[in-house]
Amino acid sequence: MSLSGITTNILSSLGNNTGSVIPIATKDLIQNQVIVAEYAKNGGKHDAFEKFIEENGTSAVWLGGLPLVKKLMDKTIYKAFNISPDVDIKKLKKGSADSLEFAMNKLKEQGKENGEQYAELLKAANNKNLTKALFVSKFAVATLATLFALTKIITFKQKDTEEKVKHKVLVDMAGENVLRNSVKHSPAGAMFYDKYSASKNSDNKDNKNLSFKGLGNIASAFMYNPILNQSLLDVGITGLRYKTARDGERRDVMIKEAFEIAFLYPLAYPIQKGFDLLFGKIFNKDTNLDYNVLASDRFESNLANNSLKDSLNKFVKDFDVEKIGKDGAVDNKVLNFIYDNPDNPVVKFLKDTGDVSTVSKVTGKKFGLFNIKQATDEIDSLAFINTKSVQKSIKKLSKTVDNMNGAIGNADKVKNYLNGAKAAKGLSIVSAIAFGIWAMGVLQTKVVLKMRKDKTGSTENEAVVNLEHKIRHQMAFEGKNGLSGLNG
Repeated sequence: MSLSGITTNILSSLGNNTGSVIPIATKDLIQNQVIVAEYAKNGGKHDAFEKFIEENGTSAVWLGGLPLVKKLMDKTIYKAFNISPDVDIKKLKKGSADSLEFAMNKLKEQGKENGEQYAELLKAANNKNLTKALFVSKFAVATLATLFALTKIITFKQKDTEEKVKHKVLVDMAGENVLRNSVKHSPAGAMFYDKYSASKNSDNKDNKNLSFKGLGNIASAFMYNPILNQSLLDVGITGLRYKTARDGERRDVMIKEAFEIAFLYPLAYPIQKGFDLLFGKIFNKDTNLDYNVLASDRFESNLANNSLKDSLNKFVKDFDVEKIGKDGAVDNKVLNFIYDNPDNPVVKFLKDTGDVSTVSKVTGKKFGLFNIKQATDEIDSLAFINTKSVQKSIKKLSKTVDNMNGAIGNADKVKNYLNGAKAAKGLSIVSAIAFGIWAMGVLQTKVVLKMRKDKTGSTENEAVVNLEHKIRHQMAFEGKNGLSGLNG
């Protein structure tokens, strides 16, 4: 594969907005190490290791464990009930334009009622309640498994820190005990000790009545109701982290989670849009379309031969674009157009954007375990076509076509324009990811550490400091001198 091909694949993956984990995985992988480095440099003694365990462990569960649990459910529960997990649940939603029945009728019209996809749609249509229940159960099990695994990760890092603190206290007390004995057995020390021994004994007697308030047991995973979207899972993770946080670090947790949710949801789109506008202005190119579309050979070819522009103009005349996704009759007309004209340049464009999914065929095995799939041009009837997304893509295409001015119809000018647009979009994608990494890895960490210092005068984790004081007092109360603890 050429260097340009590799670059295209990387940037297409990083800029994938159709549910791919690659952009999130890339950001998390780098961001986690930045967080660890910041805490190692400016944080408390145990911060770096705790963050390394928690951040990377959470990413592993989120990016690997969660999809794995869902895949296991697909291979077991769904298979046991003979229902395909590939049937999009949104096709069962009441009032959906791209319903099970609509897709089945289109397959009938195409003479594909004996095909595999028709059979899978039919089973789902005849077992709607079961299909919905399986979907909810899969998400519930995956969610609970995620929260359980996260609890174990947090508990592990807390227990590890506790053992390290306990060992440190034992070592410190052993050193203090050696020094105390040296002073006690010196002539001056003996005189001092004899004089105040009664007072000391009295103090020891009083100490027996002391009571120390513990930090409490580490909270275990709490039950969270079955949820149907990713944002609620994030709320569950935030709640779990707050619940399992130790005394003195809950503010740290809430600051970090507030940053996480803010940059994952309300700020993600405007940040990316802002960089799109910035680099679009610099390069004088429209950057609304995804990188994989701009890099598509088919997209370039259909612009060069004018077919996409002509088809778009006809599409805009035939359909009220403003009503797409809002009017059932218009949506039905649009869906019929898509299914009936799979080779239309506009429909091919919608395939490039991911709005119209295509069937993937298994072409072999990787390492003898994983299926190697290759996309075809056949529309996937099991997938759901979101007409609101179709409307957005059509509007973006119209804007890009308008921005290209006289370039369309000229192969060289189209290529030059798209090269500039790809450069602008690529820089926008990388900049947005870099900004997110800086915000979460550097800014968030500095805010947490500043808040700590403002409160306690130190960047040490207050929970760990409290833990050390508690262990020290407890050992003193139990009469441990450090040496016995280390030897025992």
